Amino acid sequence: MSERVVTNPSKMGENWRVAVCSLMNLFLTMHRTLAAATPVGPTELLIYTTVSVANVQRLMRERTIPEHLAGTEILPREWVVPISRNAIATASGLPRETVRRHVARMIENGLLIEDVRGGVTLPIGVIQDRGLEPFLEGMLTNFARGTEELLRTGVIRIEND
Repeated sequence: MSERVVTNPSKMGENWRVAVCSLMNLFLTMHRTLAAATPVGPTELLIYTTVSVANVQRLMRERTIPEHLAGTEILPREWVVPISRNAIATASGLPRETVRRHVARMIENGLLIEDVRGGVTLPIGVIQDRGLEPFLEGMLTNFARGTEELLRTGVIRIEND
């Protein structure tokens, strides 16, 4: 028997303010943490984050992530999924022209690279080169606090399969 976290719709309305505050606080903490690690403006941070998520989507779809790829080891290029500028615009909600301009600037500044397969990716070794490992603890600590709050109010609950 396994456990999973599920939402509890009947408690969401009763605890709307608590749930939204918790989620927005998590967003702000993550934004602040990522902005400190990647010195760019808000639009470029949104693009950078969108590219980061897209680049690991193949790995994240695996039922079991290979142990040697779960940490900060450099991903082999065959595991990295490039993302097009149009897909960045769709995923982020930014206008296509805005994405195009910012991506060009980010490539020029070395924050993104053109992939030979099309689209863009992060440079190889970005986690190590930018010293991003320590940032994870702060974001997870805030996530845990928010999760405890949502569990306490019943907005989410643990359910047995």
